[in-house]
Amino acid sequence: MKRDLCLGVVLLILFASPCFGQTSPGAADVAFTITRMAEIYHVQPRTVDRNFSADLYTQMIFALDPDKIYFTAEEIQILDKWKYLLDQQLLNRKIDFLNQLTAIYARKINQTDSILDKLSVTPFNLQIKESFSISEDSSFASNEPQRRIKLYKLVRRNTIESILDMQEADSASSRLKPETLEPGQRKKICHSFKRDLERNRQTKGGLAGYIGNAWCESVASCYDPHTEFFSASKKEDFEGELGEKPMQFGFSLGEGKGATEITRLKPGSPAYRSGLIHEGDQIVALQWDANEVVDVSDGSAEEVNAFISGDHGKDLTLTLKKSDGSTLKVTLQREKAALDDDNSKVRSLMLKGNHRIGFISLPAFYTDWNGDVGGNNGCADDVAKEIIKLKKENIEALILDLRYNGGGSMLEAIALVGIFIDFGPVGMTRDKDGKVLTMKDPNRGAVYDGPVIVLINGFTASASELLAAALQDYHRALILGTPSFGKATAQVVLPLDTLLDEKHLERMKNSENYLKITIDRLYRVNGSSAQETGVLPDIYAPDYSEIRPEREKTLPCALANTTTEANKYFHPYPPLSLEELKNFSRTYTDTSRIFISFNQYLKALVRIQTSRDEMLDFQSMKASRFTLNEDLEKSLGQVRGSKPPFSIEWNQYEKLRMQIDEDLRRSNFQLSQVLDRDAALWLGYEIASRMAK
Repeated sequence: MKRDLCLGVVLLILFASPCFGQTSPGAADVAFTITRMAEIYHVQPRTVDRNFSADLYTQMIFALDPDKIYFTAEEIQILDKWKYLLDQQLLNRKIDFLNQLTAIYARKINQTDSILDKLSVTPFNLQIKESFSISEDSSFASNEPQRRIKLYKLVRRNTIESILDMQEADSASSRLKPETLEPGQRKKICHSFKRDLERNRQTKGGLAGYIGNAWCESVASCYDPHTEFFSASKKEDFEGELGEKPMQFGFSLGEGKGATEITRLKPGSPAYRSGLIHEGDQIVALQWDANEVVDVSDGSAEEVNAFISGDHGKDLTLTLKKSDGSTLKVTLQREKAALDDDNSKVRSLMLKGNHRIGFISLPAFYTDWNGDVGGNNGCADDVAKEIIKLKKENIEALILDLRYNGGGSMLEAIALVGIFIDFGPVGMTRDKDGKVLTMKDPNRGAVYDGPVIVLINGFTASASELLAAALQDYHRALILGTPSFGKATAQVVLPLDTLLDEKHLERMKNSENYLKITIDRLYRVNGSSAQETGVLPDIYAPDYSEIRPEREKTLPCALANTTTEANKYFHPYPPLSLEELKNFSRTYTDTSRIFISFNQYLKALVRIQTSRDEMLDFQSMKASRFTLNEDLEKSLGQVRGSKPPFSIEWNQYEKLRMQIDEDLRRSNFQLSQVLDRDAALWLGYEIASRMAK
């Protein structure tokens, strides 16, 4: 494939399953094709050898049993003989390993089903003191009897936690004895485990199809964490995250009284047009195509969403319980969303105190899928529009929030840099052959030339890091927060075919399988890379992301950091005067009530999430929860009780929209509630106010 075609696809799509029978050879063919495409297109293709085999084995076992509850150490010992032989299975398109793995996994799934059935009808004595160690929880049980004990302890622990959740959330439940609530919660937990099993079984092609998909996904992930095998439905989900109108049924779910219920119908959607579904309807069962009906009457909204979004079939039948107690079955098919979801798009507001500071939230780098490249529906154009609205409100500085923004379209990131600089290079890419291409701001002139602060955290990744790094290198913005994720690679989604050219791009529309593959490394204009290191903020501010350790450098098979030559046409603006702002921020974070309370809150969250040995009796777990939550609630109360140095005001256009759109009004209110307690934003406002002087 020609390099210019490849880059064109990336700029349009990036930073935008086979049906197996009983271990069908199709899985082997697809996996082999992945290795061939990686050899041709991947920026750093790996040799499929013993080391690759070991990584593939590890990835595969984790994919099938991440919580170590199905396999035992005995089965792992049996499977270990394949650890350094999978390269030959893969290259020779053999399925011996998959056959043995499928047989073992199917047996373990069926055994687990039986264990859960027995547990669901066997009462727990909540007063018996039983220990559950970190070692038990984090390792494979030594044999089948020990696995049964582990499953028993998991169900017991989750049941007691569920009882405690009920008593904390509902005053009526808090007056009931734990033994009264135990039967219902035990069955609910067992049903939740069983639904996970059923969701795997109902993957296209059944359990063997599920394992075949896991094989292909594991092969892809051995090249790097961002090279992924996609079925057609997973590709649609991915594109939906990048701005393409997603495939949907058109309803939102929430927790009702004892069941998951419909909380919203989207106008024009399949659910809305059916005329049979209403807000408040409870979902009691689901059925994909002609598969078995799955009882979700006691399932959480998260569980039901997981089942609905899975790679299962075409027709989804909902069994609904109506407000009058009657039940009704409704069959739906996914369709592309008729309307954009404003909650996933750019939003702006003003922070009004002693100064008027603009604030823009950019949750993702979505692009204009339905128009020409550089069209008017991407996030860059939306940010420009919001800036124009804010300038009419006479803002003195701007805060751009890229926290939790995992990236998206690289073209949009380039255009966004151009909003804040006059012209020039914004970054570079390097492919497998070492060819370096410069990404340039295509338009002269800046939309906004005032002071800028960019908020980042550990979940700011990819295109977001490209934007933050470029504005930092140009001295165009002050970067505030914690180090970003550290993903500095570019991907393209291609149909699974080694013979790709212009004619084959039409197959993107109807191919059964796809590969999102890393084809470029990304570099800053100074020649450095954010790969693994992330973008380092100019001023540090603690953040929720710090309690989650996952970063690019922690992921299996992550590419190492490299450098290239600096761009010789890069000419930054004069450096920002940072020393005084750094001194102010240190004093502010050390002495202000919001940061003292927030740091205590983060420490309490870390204690809660730290694994520990447990006693599985009700009183011990209740006492442990009380101890852990006491500091959490105290510090959270202090955070909530702090008064921000600003008030939130929406621009005139947004106010008009909120008058006629109840969902938007509710969503904006929720956003303002979050921002009022946002410690980093408080600091950002104070710094922006000083930059505006």
